[in-house]
Amino acid sequence: MKKAELHNPERTSLRAANGIDPDTARAVVLFMARIRARYPVDGALLFGSRARGDFRLDSDADVAVLLRGRTERLLPAKLAMADVAFDVLLETQILIDPLPIWETQWQRPDSYSNPYLLENIAREGVRL
Repeated sequence: MKKAELHNPERTSLRAANGIDPDTARAVVLFMARIRARYPVDGALLFGSRARGDFRLDSDADVAVLLRGRTERLLPAKLAMADVAFDVLLETQILIDPLPIWETQWQRPDSYSNPYLLENIAREGVRL
């Protein structure tokens, strides 16, 4: 690896560490870098078909974005993250489907509108 590549944000060890395919890894790295610049991110998990490895070329990449701080309204955060995801789609041809989750919801899934979804993400999600 060339020295310049060491600091390239598009290169990632996600692929090797978590078994994520290179195209998904690149899209997720770009998306999360932009989201971290705007939100107090505590972590993120890739879930769904791209995490399991049974995706099709046109499958989206489901990303649970774990946020610190007070729980806010879901829709405004999801729409703002979807704008970022659209820009990433234009660059990578991978659609990110973001799901903002606040730390209190993650810690107490029963407080979330769909606790089964959070349990599924915790079970099958790949930490980013």
